[in-house]
Amino acid sequence: NFRLNMLWDLKVGGDIFNGTNMFLTRIGRSKLTADRYQPRVISGVLNDGLQNTNPTENTIAVVPAYQNDYYTSFMPEEAFIERDVNWFRLRDITLNYTFPKSAFKGFKALSVFVTGNDLILLTNYSGADPAVNGNTAGSLGVGAFGFDYATLPSPMQLNFGIRASF
Repeated sequence: NFRLNMLWDLKVGGDIFNGTNMFLTRIGRSKLTADRYQPRVISGVLNDGLQNTNPTENTIAVVPAYQNDYYTSFMPEEAFIERDVNWFRLRDITLNYTFPKSAFKGFKALSVFVTGNDLILLTNYSGADPAVNGNTAGSLGVGAFGFDYATLPSPMQLNFGIRASF
């Protein structure tokens, strides 16, 4: 009398713009900024007039904590695109129990169920949820899939119910 239904969702490949991480980096709250006092050399050449003939390689170290525009000018938006994002998630699972017809008088069928939504997510995405959309249902179907900018993840849900046929 038990029945178990599951819906698994698999996505392989695709790119996601992690705008949330970009914003947190620019205000100094991302993990990328944890070593902001560590000196580093930005690869490239110096603008000393010799760029087109005999370029001088940059050897000047900068400390991001003392360079106000380091995380805004030197880190382009492209640095926050995560490539080849995959996921495997349990979209929903339902366990249903149907009572024997002799258990309750007056019912053709009676069953109880419990359903869980978004209980398992395995992904290589560093953000909260790879199934992001920059817009809402109120945008009349014009979506922005793959744009994560302070988008909340799908919540885990647990539902209980009774089905009755008279």
